[in-house]
Amino acid sequence: MTLASGLALLAASACTGNLSGNSGENGAAGVATTTGGSSSGGASGGGAVPPGAGAPVDSLNCADHVVDPGPSPMRLLSRQQYLSTVKDLVGDVAGLEQALGPSDAASAFGLVQPDVTQVELEHYQAAAQAIAAAVVSEPARLDRLAPCAAGAAPTECAKSLVTKLGALAYRAPITDAADIDRHVQLFSGGAATSYAHGVELLLQGIFQSPRFLYRVEVGTGERVSEKAVKLSPYEIAARLSYALWDSPPSERLVETAATGGLNDAAGVSSQLDWMLQDPKGQKLVNRFLESWLHIGQIDRMVKSSEQYAQFQSATFKESLKGQARAFFEDLLTKQGGKLQALFQSQTVFYNRDLGDYYGVTGTDAFQSLERADGTAAGILTLPVVMAVQAKPDESSPIYRGRFVREALLCQQLPAPPANIPPAPTVTPGVSTRERAAQHEADPTCAGCHLLLDQVGFGFENYDALGRYRTEDGGKPIDASGQLVGTRDANGPFNGVQELAEKLAGSAEVKECVTRQWFRFAMARFEQPVDGCSMKSVLDDFDAAGQDLNALPRATVQTDAFLYRRPLDMEVKP
Repeated sequence: MTLASGLALLAASACTGNLSGNSGENGAAGVATTTGGSSSGGASGGGAVPPGAGAPVDSLNCADHVVDPGPSPMRLLSRQQYLSTVKDLVGDVAGLEQALGPSDAASAFGLVQPDVTQVELEHYQAAAQAIAAAVVSEPARLDRLAPCAAGAAPTECAKSLVTKLGALAYRAPITDAADIDRHVQLFSGGAATSYAHGVELLLQGIFQSPRFLYRVEVGTGERVSEKAVKLSPYEIAARLSYALWDSPPSERLVETAATGGLNDAAGVSSQLDWMLQDPKGQKLVNRFLESWLHIGQIDRMVKSSEQYAQFQSATFKESLKGQARAFFEDLLTKQGGKLQALFQSQTVFYNRDLGDYYGVTGTDAFQSLERADGTAAGILTLPVVMAVQAKPDESSPIYRGRFVREALLCQQLPAPPANIPPAPTVTPGVSTRERAAQHEADPTCAGCHLLLDQVGFGFENYDALGRYRTEDGGKPIDASGQLVGTRDANGPFNGVQELAEKLAGSAEVKECVTRQWFRFAMARFEQPVDGCSMKSVLDDFDAAGQDLNALPRATVQTDAFLYRRPLDMEVKP
């Protein structure tokens, strides 16, 4: 079946959706306006992309747009945000991660904002009990967090704890007397036994309160348009700290909020330099890259122990992640954070575990190596990415093709049709590409798989662990493929290096990178009304020479970051 005839099957298959940029909502073009989270490696990002959310924004006219920040959901703290917040407020708590229960490995891209289930509620309760017990079991820690001088009224000491710790935990001052009294009632319930027990109950209440678990934002009464109000300076402080640090506002940031330093866009921007220079801020873009590329999924991957014995070692998996982090650090500091280098860099890193990937002998430390032989292409050939985008016993053109479509082009593909025939088993002497041939022969499969496989075949030189190879099934690798359904990258290619060249020069990919950043920084999917906010990020990214390091500053100047919609716009009839 030819590519052209296969594409004709799209309308009759499950692979529907606009992949060619026809007009969408608000005059912008729509790309793949189906639902489903940005994902890779068979793991969904969760959530749903609204119709029109994937629309191009580079041609929007935003000169006279009405300020509209889009939706402002009440965000549940991620697991990492919960842990870092507790550490900042009370210090280390032994057994806290176990009390929280197993990690669900949710994406950092704001695609998971669930209600709290009964089981999760019990985990939060256990965690709050562990936090409180850790504080009161150490007299020095208790005295540091909740001091109460001899002769002082215990309830007054409790009020002081509420106004100081509570304000930090809730990311807003607590000034209402009735609110303070409600908290002190928890203290009084245990204070009959001892001051420490009263503090313990009070801390249990604070650390399982919805005001702690969720980032609550109500905004102010100051309207900047009919669709936008200013956030309070404390709400801006929380947005900054969780976006840049994944942790709560520091004392310096709270003081800046209290003294009016976050009252306008210029004030917000002025905080960027020191926050990004902070050790927590220095890893911001690195965290984005790790989350976007699903690097952490390698810990949950299963590979054939017979074919990939080295993968069974935990240290090997750590080396795969460490190699990616070393590349990200080099990209952002020595290669200017350039988008082109993201896809076309020939610099690789190796250590003792990964030296054999490149025919060298490594040590415990990572060392860099230039690969000018066409086998290295930035993130596209990172072994951990290739391993995540593969099956337990073979490479996967499907996973790798979907990775390009969804993660790099921001095209959303629908779920596969029901009653999919089982995949062909791995057979000696038969290559992965030969086994995939049935996708093109079966009309129920051809529509989608011509979009996926023809991209994924370009990665066939890399096995299920991302090791370069020239043969598969005893036959020479055929890494030729073709891109279709893109705005500006269509055409044939041979191998990852040629694919990388297409992607690096694509305006659609450039826009997708900023779109993915928006999702990461704002902890939610974009909506059609976010077009001008995303265009602002894209324009600043371009002005900075497509330097990934410019993305944080670009984001905090957008309508989406600086404002929220009035609460009365969010009331459902």
